[in-house]
Amino acid sequence: MNSQTTKIIQWFLVPLLFLNLAAWVAFSKSRPDFLLHVDFLDVGQGDSIFIQTFQGNQIVIDGGPSDQVLGELGKVMPFYDRTIDLLILTHPDLDHVAGFTDVLKRYRVKKVLLTGVSADTAAYKQFAEALEKEKAEKIYAQVGQRVWLDSATVFDVYYPPPGIVEAKLKTNDTSVMGKLSFGKASVFFTGDVTDKVERQLAAAGFNLDSDILKVAHHGSRFSSAEEFLSAVSPAYAIIEVGKNNYGHPTEEAMGRIQGAKAEILRTDQNGTVRFVSDGINLYKK
Repeated sequence: MNSQTTKIIQWFLVPLLFLNLAAWVAFSKSRPDFLLHVDFLDVGQGDSIFIQTFQGNQIVIDGGPSDQVLGELGKVMPFYDRTIDLLILTHPDLDHVAGFTDVLKRYRVKKVLLTGVSADTAAYKQFAEALEKEKAEKIYAQVGQRVWLDSATVFDVYYPPPGIVEAKLKTNDTSVMGKLSFGKASVFFTGDVTDKVERQLAAAGFNLDSDILKVAHHGSRFSSAEEFLSAVSPAYAIIEVGKNNYGHPTEEAMGRIQGAKAEILRTDQNGTVRFVSDGINLYKK
């Protein structure tokens, strides 16, 4: 075989090998692996969490402050996958809602769980317009609601109470709070609620105990009440925060979380934080 023929074969085979590798990676991402995946995405100063259930259903909680969420979703979803089963918007503040406008434009979204609380901001209005065009089914969150994400994965809503739209609270204290459960593994989500709401929940007698806590309001000093942390008793506390972080997380919140003996992980320092569970054991990837 002469050198010219060898070069032609190499020119043909190398791209083919890369193409096969890319296809294999995409295929491995798309097929259910019978594990729960929870990824706290690094989207800067804002929240966004990607969940893939053991049966392969995909959920995104909050969209972060910008279209950066699209790049992060591209890392955890195959390039050809353009369907998301459920979006959960905890509340309408920019750092939670803005990225969802871009998500709704790129992906087919089947359902959206939200509170019905709106905001008179450009970011929320753009989201509302995109949601109207998408025609996804809307589910309005309320305490006591149970949302099945697949046959073995459930999201229990603990907040808000009825009448939250009329209550005229600050938007942070209208956030969806809930626990994701798969077998023995559990994750508690808080949005941006303040310690006032956290204490109400801790006193209500709910079973808040969870392996992972998404720390409320990026580690604000007005959140992470000791009573609430004691009730959740997390092994891991995840703070979604950016480098331009408005002073988050605060020393006060960090001290209370450290007092609860939780391992603290921050997206500004650790990047995207990933967990996987088989329903019995929970692993940090």
